[in-house]
Amino acid sequence: WISGGGATWESGVCVAPSFLAAYGRAAMGGGASKRRAWERMWHLTTNVEDDRGEQYLQVFPVWSIAITRNQRQLASATSDNRINLWCLVTQTLLIALVGHADTIWKLSYSPDDMLLASASSDGTVRLWEVATGLPVLTLPRHHANWVISLAWSPDGSRFATGGSDARILVWDALEAVEATQRVADAAAIANEAGDYDPHAQDELREELYNAELAKRPLVFWQGHEKSVQDLCFAPTEGKMLVSVGAEGTLAVWDSESGQLDCRLMGHVGQINCCAVSPVNEELIATGGEDHTVRLWDLADVDPGSTAAKQSREKAIGLNLAHFSLKGHTEAVTVCRFIGDGRILASASKDCEVRVWLPNMQNPSLLAKFAAHEAWVRDLQWTTDQKALYTAASDGMVFAWEVPKKYHASPWQLEKAMKVPQRAERIE
Repeated sequence: WISGGGATWESGVCVAPSFLAAYGRAAMGGGASKRRAWERMWHLTTNVEDDRGEQYLQVFPVWSIAITRNQRQLASATSDNRINLWCLVTQTLLIALVGHADTIWKLSYSPDDMLLASASSDGTVRLWEVATGLPVLTLPRHHANWVISLAWSPDGSRFATGGSDARILVWDALEAVEATQRVADAAAIANEAGDYDPHAQDELREELYNAELAKRPLVFWQGHEKSVQDLCFAPTEGKMLVSVGAEGTLAVWDSESGQLDCRLMGHVGQINCCAVSPVNEELIATGGEDHTVRLWDLADVDPGSTAAKQSREKAIGLNLAHFSLKGHTEAVTVCRFIGDGRILASASKDCEVRVWLPNMQNPSLLAKFAAHEAWVRDLQWTTDQKALYTAASDGMVFAWEVPKKYHASPWQLEKAMKVPQRAERIE
């Protein structure tokens, strides 16, 4: 949005009157006597201001954000098809990454913070080096159209992508990157040797061939009847992959074989997002166009059970009993568990963020607040659980302070900072 008509300038952000009314004095920062929960701390934006800094002349909606595990960098994908890398220590823009030719729908850092993956409507998936912002590789177009969703496996060895072609692809990220590096090394040797060393040229051709093989998906399958809107690996079970589709089903897969474990339904219309609890892989949250967040317990559909078999046989899945969390007045666009799984945040086209207590006996609303003046597109928790970042089509990324009782303890933080060991690769 471009503010005007009595909009107020506060702390370098152009804020509409309705926005200030929603926050009250605490949001304004000046004269507030009582510190409020979920207070906005700072913002990041690439929106273009006018000469007087009173309004935005140009707004670049933010489609997706990602935060490194070490909490030093945030990436945001904006409507100008750029990926902006921000330093969270100084809250300044480091560099804008250019390469995608169309909308970038999803960003995700690898668990070791070395790589950033991006998925785009241009049909490509790109990997970038976090430390330098340099492109590492572009994976070949194996999706027939837009690439909408992307998720890393817990150990960072693989990642999955989902597209508007309804397919799910799993890639060997580690091997693809290593093969690309071997090509660069072989090319340097061949260039230095020139025509005097035919063996060096043969080595280069072989590495090029191997690199092309490494960039092919390990396995792929049709996951849904319509677009794959979101993907999520179970943090505690590396093989388990969850997907949601525009036709309104939730599916659980074995990511190594592409075998369907179960398919569930319950939302009315498209499901937009999914999240797996970090402490219990049987607890899944989804959000949809029907304005609801839903909690599912997979303990009720063990892979060998009759219910699971029935869910696999039905194209629309099994209508499993589940909790429906109501309150949002527009479509739910994103939902994410905090690192220790104690709370769940959801955001919506209604511009609000709601924070839930995902207790499977009696889930309830913990807090809600107006976060933006436009659709909230994405949100991310920090590893230390002290901040929640939100991004919206108003071009703003806001940092919100999480109540102290939900901060990670020192031992929790130490555990969360450790990257899971990669599984042994079977040749």
